[in-house]
Amino acid sequence: MAKATTVRYGQFLIQVGDGASPEVFADPCGLTSKGFNRTAEMNDTNVPDCDNPDAPSWLERDVVSMSGEMTGSGVLATESVDTWDEWFESGASRNVRVKAGTREWRGLAKLSAFNITAERGQRVNIEVTIVSDGPILRHEP
Repeated sequence: MAKATTVRYGQFLIQVGDGASPEVFADPCGLTSKGFNRTAEMNDTNVPDCDNPDAPSWLERDVVSMSGEMTGSGVLATESVDTWDEWFESGASRNVRVKAGTREWRGLAKLSAFNITAERGQRVNIEVTIVSDGPILRHEP
């Protein structure tokens, strides 16, 4: 049996570009949980059996659109709060990179959620949701 090659938490990065030229990407501090999801919206077509119209039909699916979403939660790091706040308030798209070990995806995205929560006796927390604004595609290094 061959042991699987795995990726450590510190090698999973959600990096946000600063828009400068040349652009600098940073992994905002404070996130202790991260996610990267890609979804495909589909239309379903019910395709009947021509030889037996009473038989259950099978669904065939066509991809209509694709979307990417990056999520993160953790502590509100004062080093990164301005990055999140300015991005959210601007409504602008920014270049993002997602890295998982040697794999990388890139594209434009918007910050769709910037939530700050707190509970007495604990540190202030943050939750962010970043959604694609066009394709998020694998990039070969």
